Amino acid sequence: MEFIEIKEGCYYFKSAVNIGYIVSEDRSKGMLIDAGLESSAAKKAIKKLQDNKFPITHLFITHAHADHFGGAQYIQKNYEVHTIAPALEEAIMRYPVLEPMYLFHGNFPLKEMRNKFLEAPSVHIDEICHPGIWRADSLEVEFIHLPGHSHNQFGLIYNDIFFASDSYLGKETLEKHKIPFIVDSSSNFSTLDYLLHIKVEGMLPGHGAFSDEYEDTIQANIEVHQRLLTQMNNFLIACGDRGLSLEDLIAKMLLKHEIDPANLGMYSLFRTAITAYLIQLIEERKAVYTIKEGRPVIFSGQPSA
Repeated sequence: MEFIEIKEGCYYFKSAVNIGYIVSEDRSKGMLIDAGLESSAAKKAIKKLQDNKFPITHLFITHAHADHFGGAQYIQKNYEVHTIAPALEEAIMRYPVLEPMYLFHGNFPLKEMRNKFLEAPSVHIDEICHPGIWRADSLEVEFIHLPGHSHNQFGLIYNDIFFASDSYLGKETLEKHKIPFIVDSSSNFSTLDYLLHIKVEGMLPGHGAFSDEYEDTIQANIEVHQRLLTQMNNFLIACGDRGLSLEDLIAKMLLKHEIDPANLGMYSLFRTAITAYLIQLIEERKAVYTIKEGRPVIFSGQPSA
């Protein structure tokens, strides 16, 4: 795990899941941004901070996905930190079984879905963040609402550096995932458009490297999501009056991108993302559904040629 200085007061631990860190000018306050997948990641980050005599007074968790708060319980048990997180996401951090539960249609999840990738150890949250300026003595940040990847994800700007969490992915991660995880397609597009037009000195995604030339990467994210939305729309148009079940639509998208989920948990992540695109198509009246012979059948909302 490499510890990288972005600029004075702004750092990150480069890993499969980045952990950010900011410190006030007088070094009286230091905030970790996310905590990694598990305690080992948090331990490595804290050791590096202690070696450099950096304070650890605050922890900000951007959203309630296990890979971003899995190490938070270890931090809370071993250090005095004031923990901040967004509303709704906070509820999942208190009751982490809610993540595999919502991915499993609301049913109590099978044991195979109750793993560290989908269910992190529970944590308590001391403060709910809101959009705008937040201060703690000499530390001042701006919290930014970034929904789409999760329901109420937040990022923050400090010293003109944007810690953007999973609002966008680095290009390598984007290519690897093929169908990135989102829960709300419309909000995801709005967030990406916001990122494309905000002016900051640089951005750090949750997965990928920091860059001061981030526009091309954000545009690449927009293009991937737009292509996926268009592919789904084309599948529905091609099926005409026959329509498609949701399962068949998911299967077509997975086969199109040569994705073979290794387990039910992975399948559930792709299903959720694909359903998010479908919801946008339905909201835009490009798709409709009906219940036929005991199952939802989806049709194109556009007239057949």
